[in-house]
Amino acid sequence: MDKRSLKNIALLVVFVLYTVLYKGFIFPNYMKYSDIINASFFIVYLFVAIKCLGYRKDKMTILTRNILKVVVFHLLLIFVVMYGVGFFVGFLRNAYSRTLLSMFENLIGPFLIIVLIELLRYVIIWANKDKKYFIILFTIALIVFECFTGIRSIDFNDWSSIFRTTATIILPVIVKNTMLTYICYHVGYKLPILYRIVMDLYIFVVPVLPDLGEYVNSMISISLPLMIYISSFGMVDYHTGKEEPVINSSNFDMLDIPITIVLIIVISLISGLFPHYMIGIGSESMSPALNKGDAVILKKVKDYNTLQKDDIIAYKKGKLVIVHRIVDIEKKNGKTFFITKGDANGGNDPNRVKSSQVKGTVVVRIPYIAYPTIMLNDYLNSR
Repeated sequence: MDKRSLKNIALLVVFVLYTVLYKGFIFPNYMKYSDIINASFFIVYLFVAIKCLGYRKDKMTILTRNILKVVVFHLLLIFVVMYGVGFFVGFLRNAYSRTLLSMFENLIGPFLIIVLIELLRYVIIWANKDKKYFIILFTIALIVFECFTGIRSIDFNDWSSIFRTTATIILPVIVKNTMLTYICYHVGYKLPILYRIVMDLYIFVVPVLPDLGEYVNSMISISLPLMIYISSFGMVDYHTGKEEPVINSSNFDMLDIPITIVLIIVISLISGLFPHYMIGIGSESMSPALNKGDAVILKKVKDYNTLQKDDIIAYKKGKLVIVHRIVDIEKKNGKTFFITKGDANGGNDPNRVKSSQVKGTVVVRIPYIAYPTIMLNDYLNSR
């Protein structure tokens, strides 16, 4: 085994040991100072990595400029879509303070850590162009570290807790780091730093956030890196063929627009802008037809006379939306009332449902995908 391989192994072991130390001791006991401790560690670790492996200057190439356009395009696109939909679904006031001092205090730690980690990724990659297996191992180590810093707690005996953590933290972290390593491998550290500064830190700066919900935000965190990777892959492949790609509208028409359309459709379904919209099932009252964590697509009702027994409807009761089955229909004084029941419940719902309460009928069931949102709502309601 050569000296460089030994240095690589030593660096990886140190990083893994620090990750375990952080999760098991630093975070539980010194959470308030975790950003400072992490930044201090990465400063020393980066210095040692450069001493061991060397450093190569990151040059701006035609490929870098082209992929820069891809990254900027996708970042602008996703923010336009997010805040555009926000005008329909509403906005949430940012919980972070907007004073300059507080923004600086909130930003400085994460900013330093982002820059240091991406510089470290760059040093490791460029020192191991001929040892891709080590690049993969180090990327996995970065994924584990970021998951550990993002996961506060998880109940391994609760499948829904595992699902929520996987969907909202683990998958986005895996996809993001895979894309960042790919971009860094081909064009250096500048674009990964740009991407992370925008996507990881914008929450500390903007005054309001679109009320998209945990589920949609997770989809964005997974879809955006994939879109950037897909667009960049063709350019890198073209570049390695000794010709520089030219960015034109066809690059985006073929790759970005279908993905963006799917994302917009999903967000529109959740927001209720169209005749069909999506909601999550928050209880087991309709089991086994509908289970907690399923999502259902509802069709808005125009003519209530078309509703029949055995139809599954969603109706509004106070602030709640209840999804139950029609077991009987009553007409009195020209008005229609629906008797409803959850399939798993022992009796009918106590109150008759007025036509004006009905929001729609269930037309499609999508198993499990609403778990992140449902679990988050349960957690917030239990506080």
